[in-house]
Amino acid sequence: MKNTAPSSVSFNRDVALKLSQHDVILTLLSAVSDPERVKKAFPQIIILKTRSPEYSATEPQLAGNGTYWLNGQHVSLLIDLKQVLSILPQSNAFRTLSLYLHDPPLVVLGDATTTPYWLWHKALVGDSQPFELSAGNDPDWRHLPWISILLFALLWVIVVEFVSRYLMYKRQRVLADLRAQFSELTRLNTMGEITAGMVHELNQPLTAILSYNQTALSLMKQERSAEIAPLLDAYVVQTKRISALLTDLRQKMHSDHVPLQPVGLKQVWSRVLMLLENEWQAGKVKIINHIPDDLPPFLAAPQWVEQILHNLLLNAIQAQQSNAPTSAWVEIAAQPTEKGITLTLTDGGPGLSDQALQNVFLPFFTTRQGGLGLGMALTQTLVQGLNGDISVENVAGSGARFTLWFPFNAEEQGR
Repeated sequence: MKNTAPSSVSFNRDVALKLSQHDVILTLLSAVSDPERVKKAFPQIIILKTRSPEYSATEPQLAGNGTYWLNGQHVSLLIDLKQVLSILPQSNAFRTLSLYLHDPPLVVLGDATTTPYWLWHKALVGDSQPFELSAGNDPDWRHLPWISILLFALLWVIVVEFVSRYLMYKRQRVLADLRAQFSELTRLNTMGEITAGMVHELNQPLTAILSYNQTALSLMKQERSAEIAPLLDAYVVQTKRISALLTDLRQKMHSDHVPLQPVGLKQVWSRVLMLLENEWQAGKVKIINHIPDDLPPFLAAPQWVEQILHNLLLNAIQAQQSNAPTSAWVEIAAQPTEKGITLTLTDGGPGLSDQALQNVFLPFFTTRQGGLGLGMALTQTLVQGLNGDISVENVAGSGARFTLWFPFNAEEQGR
């Protein structure tokens, strides 16, 4: 048989139509019909004769070798199924064809020794000839439209690549937007904390300036001009201090890079204690300072180091708000290493949960109600911006301990 690709649906329809012709022939024939003319017109009809009483008028009677008797009211037809299939042009397009009434098949055309690549079965519509048609075939790989298939595959690859790149680009844009939002939130959080500290620090020189002015006015009324000059000098000192504080604030809010300066850790810690004086005194937190007096300075951004210690101390104070009275404490210690300074800050709080230990430096992670969860993320960013390291752990008998390392020169990479 030829190896083409016929429509199984149309072939099934053609076979069913061919078989249904036999029912029409039976209704048109009579006992006096000329058998030869009928066989000449329909080659699949082998014998035409008057129906025997013992044959059913409703069921085909198998006669062997692919033939069967189809019985009408008056006549019977002996039909050759091989001829039925052979006279259909499409039958040559299948590797194997079979017709069943019951197992085994009544007739098989083609090569049935091996199973074809594809095989389908279909029941033929008809009450008088309820056969089942089976057809199988192998694809002719040589005649497949390989150019069209390759072009379609290439087009599909292009579409997939385009969609993948579009999704990747869209994801990158989303990530970029998230980073920008996070950067803005971090800046706002930093500005809030810095502003609160600066307000506290500005309050002292402003109070001093007010006191100096009031005293100077009083001395002028008393005509004690000689005593006014020291007050004016002190006024100038406090004014310069305010100017320096405001310049520092502007750099923190608008500059990602600040000039590096020698930083004395003990002096910075003293400033942080002053900024958070109300907080640690209100919480009755005992401050334990183990920073050596001879600790060498390191080259860094002073305001960054101040912000780091500010965040860590504030976090330790807030962690001990539920402590028993007078039981809260914070200990800071520092020591030089070969290439930098190691600093530890330990508190007497309950410590961190396992989840908090893993996520404490993640943006927006917080265990405090109303917190933004940006303080520790900002702290880690600042430490890493100085080429340092920061880690946290729980200490038995204490609370959490943050360990930081700063290089002697923040422009140097690694330990």
